[in-house]
Amino acid sequence: MLQDAALTYYVPDPPHLGRNGSFVAFRVSQQDVVGFEEFLQSHRDVIDPELLAAKICGRWRNGVPLALSPETDSPPGRIAPDQLNDFEYVNPDGSGDPSGLRTPIGSHIRRVNPRGQPIKGQGRPGGSNNDHRIIRRGMPYGPTYVPDEPYDGIERGLLGYFINASIDNQFEFVTREWLNNYEFVGATRLDPHAKNVITGTNNPADSVFEAPQPDGPPLRITDFGSFVTTRAAAYCFLPSLTALRFIAGLA
Repeated sequence: MLQDAALTYYVPDPPHLGRNGSFVAFRVSQQDVVGFEEFLQSHRDVIDPELLAAKICGRWRNGVPLALSPETDSPPGRIAPDQLNDFEYVNPDGSGDPSGLRTPIGSHIRRVNPRGQPIKGQGRPGGSNNDHRIIRRGMPYGPTYVPDEPYDGIERGLLGYFINASIDNQFEFVTREWLNNYEFVGATRLDPHAKNVITGTNNPADSVFEAPQPDGPPLRITDFGSFVTTRAAAYCFLPSLTALRFIAGLA
């Protein structure tokens, strides 16, 4: 067991093996890209498919965040690559986008990384969300899907690698409380059936996604299933250089 400030982490023994290492959640996620594109197009009478995709994700397809450009993926003057992650949803004084007019609270990137927004799991009002943050790396598999070409039936998806100090407090917490829970955001309450559209365990019988509108009730999208299926998963320990030197010395 190693202690760091107020946090306690359990690591493999002996200490030379566990010190400076990390735990890893590895997933192979099959993505129903055809189903997702058809889902977007099926709502084109109420919202532009590309805007719906951006509202669900929190970014346009080219990576521009709604927080910085809610109307277009090509804002005047462009946005420098090093600025694409330089934004907040809610500022310390409560200003910003607390109700999700620009970036819906239920959008993917706002759920997986709420930044400075008051959120479940902070431990105290105004506390940090950093205890639950994860180092995430992903790599797609399968050929790029081209909507204008006939579906080829080839599986597509993502290899996800999530590095944590504590799988329970980070990967499991984010999956359980932020992705699949409607009560994860401060004083704001989503529909009780609202889950992450992209990775949540959605059921067409009661699924719902809401995008607040400046005038009138929110846009409600319903009757969709899950677009991601876990094909394989593993919890692993990622040894540090300290551990590798220790193992090499055992030979």
